[in-house]
Amino acid sequence: MGDGFKSNPKMLKVEGKNFSEIGRDFYQATAKLKNGLAAQGDGGGGGGEAPKETTFSSVVQDAWKGLTTFSDKEGTPPWGDDELGEKFGVVYEGLRDGMTDSMEHLATKLNEIGKALERMAKNHEENEGFNDALIKEQKPENRFGGERRASKSTSK
Repeated sequence: MGDGFKSNPKMLKVEGKNFSEIGRDFYQATAKLKNGLAAQGDGGGGGGEAPKETTFSSVVQDAWKGLTTFSDKEGTPPWGDDELGEKFGVVYEGLRDGMTDSMEHLATKLNEIGKALERMAKNHEENEGFNDALIKEQKPENRFGGERRASKSTSK
């Protein structure tokens, strides 16, 4: 025979809070990642700016700026806006959005697990208290399923 099922409600509460904190930290890390990517000019999943009107002088200015500096054109993603850059952007943005969505989902689920562990601890404590109260109110002769039977000794 084994020792049966044992639980530690105090530990369930502690670990539940830990899971919730991990979920909250993971969500904050996801937000920081999204904001960092957006700061790099990749759109960050929130869509890009509306394209600006192109004139001959703006093309010349952008070309000159591109020849004289290392900065990207305003509103152009870091991977460029040529044919290869556009193809890369489609793949990158799809992966980025899928990754950040799944990271947010994971953060939510970690928090839900934490809350469930805390509820489990509370329910277990209430159940144990209820069972203890039932046992204490039972009469001694009814604790083990029937009246005590006096053993008869047949001595002659």
